[in-house]
Amino acid sequence: MSATRSPLPSAARAGLAVSLFAMGTSTFTTLGLGALAPYLRASLHLSTFELGALPALVFLGALITSVRAGRLTDRFGAGRALTASQLGVALGVTIAALSPDRAVFLAGVGIAGLGYGAVNPSTTVLSTSLVPRSRRGLFLSVKQAGVTVGGLVAGIALPRLADALGWRVALIAPIALLVVSALVGVWVAGRERTGWFDAPHGEGAGAALVRVRVPGPAATAAFGFLSSGVQLSVTGYLAVYLVDTQAFSRPTAGLALSVAFGAGCLGRISWGSISDRWFSTHASTLVLSTLGSAVGIAAISAGARGPALWVVVALVGFCSIGWNGVYMALLTDRAGDAKLGRATGRGLIFLYLGVVALPPLLGVLRDQAHSWPLTWAVAGGLVAAAAAILALGPRIVISVRTGERAPRAPGTVAAEPMRAPG
Repeated sequence: MSATRSPLPSAARAGLAVSLFAMGTSTFTTLGLGALAPYLRASLHLSTFELGALPALVFLGALITSVRAGRLTDRFGAGRALTASQLGVALGVTIAALSPDRAVFLAGVGIAGLGYGAVNPSTTVLSTSLVPRSRRGLFLSVKQAGVTVGGLVAGIALPRLADALGWRVALIAPIALLVVSALVGVWVAGRERTGWFDAPHGEGAGAALVRVRVPGPAATAAFGFLSSGVQLSVTGYLAVYLVDTQAFSRPTAGLALSVAFGAGCLGRISWGSISDRWFSTHASTLVLSTLGSAVGIAAISAGARGPALWVVVALVGFCSIGWNGVYMALLTDRAGDAKLGRATGRGLIFLYLGVVALPPLLGVLRDQAHSWPLTWAVAGGLVAAAAAILALGPRIVISVRTGERAPRAPGTVAAEPMRAPG
């Protein structure tokens, strides 16, 4: 969807920068636990199932709070919601770091997830409320790149800190960054009260009105469920898999995870740019990225080794971790007037359900079958199914203004089913 590019207000750029930082600190602290998986397994005697439950617990908490967080973001402002989310994550991870046993540790991770549920609604509002729809794929992908940056830094830093100081002390660094991010949220709240983040009245009224085919709600939800579940399985199990089967040291396995996150960061920006420039619907980009993910995971299942393994890890990161921003843009296409937070909160339910359900199930499969190749083969099959569902599922037609900054009012969805892929 191409549109004339016009300069964006400084508030839009500031909102994107704050959102990028908040997503990074949140991920560094929560999903970055995957980089500490070998240490946690040895210290707390966690099974593969329990390691897979770590991201599941984070997103179970997020699932509980995401819809309410979206509503509160629209009602009270993104700054307050962001501050609350960062302090909530910090509290949970602090409990985990001080835990005397695995039960308290897992409870702390779940509490961190409650705070994590407010991160996406608040950052989506901050990063896109002043951005035209025709540019939201890239902006949301840059915002979501904070997730991969946080994971990349975690993969590099946390294992080394854990080797030197222990995994509990290593968690002090991400907790401190969360406190800084909470203070940034306080600053945002103050700017919101002055109207700095408000779109000018009537902005986008003269923009071109276009009709876009998008997947129906069921296909969109199924894609999010499967893709997010596999994505978090990759980030949660990759380091353990490399230690168990490829004779990687724990720091080298953490580095490999960083390579995946780094490729995912590049993928998020690349897929967002491709989607805005070349496709009329973000669904087409999601199908392409997911097919790439299926190929990469199949190569891991087939036993890729040596330099080829590092290439495959980068491919999996680029595709399996790189699709989220485009998916968020697909969700905002249906957002009603002043309801970006609610649309994000509702849309994320199925992503969070996928993360809660699939990583533990794949962990059970690994523990029962004692086979990593089978586990990766099943994961690859799930993402291939996600691509097929999104490509072949029914479509509806929506009308959007390509240069619009404030979300359109409800009532633009036409009940016109389509079956052709975008």
